[in-house]
Amino acid sequence: MFAKVKRYIHQYNLINPGDSIIAAVSGGPDSMALLHMLQRLRPEMELHLAAAHLNHGLRPEADDEQAFVEGYCAEAGIKCYSRSVRIDQIAEREGKSAEEAGRDCRYEFFQQLSDELEGALIATAHHQDDRAEGVLLNLIRGTGIKGLRSVMPINGRVIRPLLSLTRDDIMAYLQENEVTYCIDNSNYDPVYLRNRVRLGLLPYLRSEFNPNIVKGLNQLAELAAEENDWIERHCDKCWSYIATETDQQVVLRVPHLSELHLAMQRRVILRALAHFDGEAGWSMDDVAYVRTLLKQTGSSKVLQLKKQVKVKKVYDELHFTREEETTDPFYYQVMVPGTLYIEETGQALEFFVEEAGAGPGELHEVYLDYDKLADQQLVIRSRRPGDYFYPAGMPGGKKLKEYFIDIKLPYRERDRVPLLVGENGVIHAVIGWRIAQSAARDPATKRLLVIRTTPNN
Repeated sequence: MFAKVKRYIHQYNLINPGDSIIAAVSGGPDSMALLHMLQRLRPEMELHLAAAHLNHGLRPEADDEQAFVEGYCAEAGIKCYSRSVRIDQIAEREGKSAEEAGRDCRYEFFQQLSDELEGALIATAHHQDDRAEGVLLNLIRGTGIKGLRSVMPINGRVIRPLLSLTRDDIMAYLQENEVTYCIDNSNYDPVYLRNRVRLGLLPYLRSEFNPNIVKGLNQLAELAAEENDWIERHCDKCWSYIATETDQQVVLRVPHLSELHLAMQRRVILRALAHFDGEAGWSMDDVAYVRTLLKQTGSSKVLQLKKQVKVKKVYDELHFTREEETTDPFYYQVMVPGTLYIEETGQALEFFVEEAGAGPGELHEVYLDYDKLADQQLVIRSRRPGDYFYPAGMPGGKKLKEYFIDIKLPYRERDRVPLLVGENGVIHAVIGWRIAQSAARDPATKRLLVIRTTPNN
């Protein structure tokens, strides 16, 4: 099994010698197999390995699982970053299911750690059964080819080295190597749709239709990924001559759009809708509704869609816009230690200094090298035209506007993001999103500037 995983890593170029990797470890069998394999790879590839564990606070045994992961890592000489949150409270506050809130908090935690560790890769323990379940879930939801890809081997900084293994492979590996693990009983709770697919639908398909259903669904996912990539490349070409976009608007030229195959029309329209908050939440019904405008004459018809998006036909163009809530510019001087309240956004920021080696602790904390900043007059302000910064872990600099587009931050949120700025207008941190190289901690760091945020009102 280990050799199979090594071949898969090489095939998709997931890991290179000297890489820094954060293993997402819940303590369950899949994540413990992942951590054990990365341990074995560490000396061979000179990896800088750490583990990350998020305690959701949902089950009585959650604290025991956190202690188990921390104990295993301590014995193995692996740096372990653990954090406790109350997912139930976060889900209620943000109007999400516990499952959705948990996933969002996990990836926020992992992303923050990755930033702190200068762009470290985030390894998760998804395997072939997970990918098969994802395909079935997306079939049930009626998604297109893109959804049929399910989880991918690599997505940004997230890598999935175990996608060549099945759940049975992983259990055999754990037994063979005498790796201990925890059992999460919530994985057997039928209240979750994914559990019903895992425990009911997938076994039924295996026993009644295809004993190799997991292999077949993974093959479908691979084919969908390749075909989706081909379609996206062609969509890029079409977009270049059909669309014009700014932060607040997308314009599609109807004559060119109408000449496209229906499949490509849908892709282009979906990309226009995704300009506002990404693809999540948009359906083929929304796309079909927009397509009704293609044969409309004049410019009187306006469609009011979700997310406050409006689509209007203006002669030979489709205009996608959204009425944005505006946020007044803000500018505050920083006192360390101290607390400031941003009236324009309803955020509170607390600034204090800790010795290096502390943290990361709370979910909404940012860690900077204090000694790189101590002699500067620091301010918190909103973005300005032409802002530019040098993200830690990335070569070169980047326009702040382009960075926001890359991370798909909704336009209406961009004026609300606090920036920590020092002398000569240097941006040291995009609070809540990215640390700049100028303030990133390193092995020589002695003191940390901690910025703790509270959610917007």
